[in-house]
Amino acid sequence: MAKAKKKIVKKNRWLMFAASFIVFLILSVFGGYFSLLFAGEKMIDMQKLEDLKLDPTVLLDKDGQPIIELNKEGTRDYVKFNEIPEKLVDAFIAVEDKRFFDHNGIDFVRVAGAIIKDIKSGGAVEGGSTITQQLAKNVFLSHEKTFWRKTKEASIAINLERKFSKDEIMEMYLNKIYLNHGIFGVKDAAKYYFGKDDLSTLTTAEMATLAAIPKAPAYYSPFAHPDRAKERRDTILRLMAEQGYITPEEKEKAQAEPLPKEPHESAQQGMKKGYQAYVDYVMQEAEKLYGISEDMLYRGGWKIYTSLDPKMQDAMVDAYSNDKLFPKDGQTQKVLSSMIVIDPNTGGIAGMMGGRDYVAKGFNLATDMRRQPGSTFKPLAVYAPALDTGKWNMYSRLSNQKQSFNGYSPRNWNNKYSDTVDMYTAVNQSLNIPAVWLLDQIGVETGLDYIKKFGIQLDPQDRNLAIALGGLTNGVSPLQMAQAYTAFVNKGTMVHAYAITKIVDDRGSTVATVEPQRTDVISPQAAWEMHSMLEGVVTDGIGSRARLSGGRPVAGKTGTTQSEVFANSTKYNKDAWFVGYTPQYVAAVWMGFDREDKQNVMADGSGKTADLFKAVFDQGLKGTRAGQFTPPEGAIKHEKQKVEMTAPKLAAVLAMENQKPKVVINWIGNEGLDLTYDLYRFKDNPEAKELIASGIKDNTYVDPIIEPVLYKYIVVPRDADGNEGPPSNIAEVDMSQLEQLLNDGDQLEGDHSGDGVNNGGQGNNHFPGDQNGGNQQLPPVQSGDSSSGTGRDSGNGGNGGYDGTGGNNGNGNPPPDIPEWGGNQSNGPGNQSGGIVLPPPPPEGTQP
Repeated sequence: MAKAKKKIVKKNRWLMFAASFIVFLILSVFGGYFSLLFAGEKMIDMQKLEDLKLDPTVLLDKDGQPIIELNKEGTRDYVKFNEIPEKLVDAFIAVEDKRFFDHNGIDFVRVAGAIIKDIKSGGAVEGGSTITQQLAKNVFLSHEKTFWRKTKEASIAINLERKFSKDEIMEMYLNKIYLNHGIFGVKDAAKYYFGKDDLSTLTTAEMATLAAIPKAPAYYSPFAHPDRAKERRDTILRLMAEQGYITPEEKEKAQAEPLPKEPHESAQQGMKKGYQAYVDYVMQEAEKLYGISEDMLYRGGWKIYTSLDPKMQDAMVDAYSNDKLFPKDGQTQKVLSSMIVIDPNTGGIAGMMGGRDYVAKGFNLATDMRRQPGSTFKPLAVYAPALDTGKWNMYSRLSNQKQSFNGYSPRNWNNKYSDTVDMYTAVNQSLNIPAVWLLDQIGVETGLDYIKKFGIQLDPQDRNLAIALGGLTNGVSPLQMAQAYTAFVNKGTMVHAYAITKIVDDRGSTVATVEPQRTDVISPQAAWEMHSMLEGVVTDGIGSRARLSGGRPVAGKTGTTQSEVFANSTKYNKDAWFVGYTPQYVAAVWMGFDREDKQNVMADGSGKTADLFKAVFDQGLKGTRAGQFTPPEGAIKHEKQKVEMTAPKLAAVLAMENQKPKVVINWIGNEGLDLTYDLYRFKDNPEAKELIASGIKDNTYVDPIIEPVLYKYIVVPRDADGNEGPPSNIAEVDMSQLEQLLNDGDQLEGDHSGDGVNNGGQGNNHFPGDQNGGNQQLPPVQSGDSSSGTGRDSGNGGNGGYDGTGGNNGNGNPPPDIPEWGGNQSNGPGNQSGGIVLPPPPPEGTQP
């Protein structure tokens, strides 16, 4: 019995505990509910429902001066519920809250679904909110995604449902909903998107388009992303049909209706012309980097400090309004262009032109476009990396010979080549072969590593030598190029670009302060040498059109890419670039067609981009101190290597070709040097000499005798930089040769044979002042020694004098400008077939 009583007592205790817990739970629920009601009541500021009291959000420039005030929500046209078409209400209900007329502010079915999504995602995910909750959030709460915010949102929603009717709640919601581009409320949205003041004139498709936007206003903008907007609009039309608001036929008709293509009025009043791209970029940066959405900013009260320089931006706007600064438009397309300016000391974006006809929320050509950069990429991919290795300097000699790199055969734009060229000249003249050759020397992997340091991520397919010339799969943006070039101003340290410097929220609290981000890319020494070469490009090189007024220091690099439509022509270009800088700012300019075709090709090149750069910087920097580029501490100054040239030894002899007399001029000396030659002639006075040929790469020249005058000749060598060397001796044709030619016609018997017929011990040298130069390499008009074949154009065997005494089968190769040169010579003086015979040179050791 005792045990039975104990069991009954124990059982009764558990029943009492359970009952007490249930009572406690019920009281807690009711208490919590009433607490929510009380808290929600306290959080509702009725004045906010009438008018938002916050000042407009202000964007400020680098000096703290207002750029623009964003339209405030309270300035919109308010529309009464009875003026709102029923079908427009139905569109919002169908997609946002289909049980709107049945719940008391909270849709517990949607809340349960949202909770499950939150648990699965491991965090708070937007979703489950009724229209009433969205109204509560938009008016009274911040946009942080937390469970506590959801609780406050629910509390306010319940109280709103107690105070207002469903029609009043819907009226407030449709007047305060954010619909992108600074537009609040369906009344203003109808004007902006469709040009309609009367909501009753909206079509079903237009109503669904408005209902499609609030979920993600920027993402579903019909102007910025028409494909996304149409897909969501059509989904809403389907939901309206499924929920009985429209018929299937109405749905099909509405889905076939096109979206609006451009705004019917400005969304933002008071914005200066040409500032829209910069403002849009600030909005994107605020959301991407700091989680502050556009609709939060448009509600008012924020202060966004930026790095905008209004003088520079105004200069860009003025330049972009001058069509003369741009290439000629095509037959069906306008030449596009973009420009961006960055402060190299901080990384702050000082100005931006997203295009010549940029529209709000449009495609920004300065930040989002990717095009091949041409030669502006050479400093990033080749020259700066090579300098940073320490094995090369700005005067190192690079190959400039026309050549193939495993099947890749670049050519110089001017079709001029040489054995070598120094790096300074290669950059100054934007030569292609030295850049490709140098990348091949340092290795493609090295170039790719540095490109990544410069903040540019290439496609895996770009692992080849074409990157030396900017041949990229996806290309780069002007923003990326300008950012990369900041390293040349900052002694090898690149600063990362940004627009926002500080953010103050609607409560006056500073929520973000930006500090410059820097990346060390190359050494100060390499940066200074690269800068010195880029400064030379503008001072006396291919980018001279970018020189600024007043001698303001400037550096930069031009770049073009060849037309794909006219691939075999050098007249047309697909892209034109100039990336340049002063001590104050770095800028990148791009021009080109969106889609190149035969009707739309660009005949101008980087000269136009350099012109635009000059126009902007001359105006934008007017009145500011010029400043100077300063070398890093301990910078090594490399001296340009001087080529030691000697006076060439010159000879001139007469010959007959096709019954016409010629003077064949030959010279030797300076073998192995990268030289060209200028040839002069005169009658009596050397001071009156005339230039008859310049830039000669060979050491022979044929001067036709047109008038009965025999000239005297001088040849002057020049190095790759154009510096003159000492002139040659004066070469004069022996008058007796003319008489001999006239007597013998096309054949002249030679009576002088050369030394060294049977061996290479003594070479034939018929130039003045030399005695028996062993194995002398002779100019093309001579054959070589019979046994050693030392002559440049020698044949197999054959005595190599100027006379007609040949060895057996002396087959010689002609110089290119004497097509009938050489034949099979037989033994004996003067016997030959098919060739011309030269008269003998003057005796050795004497002047002609």
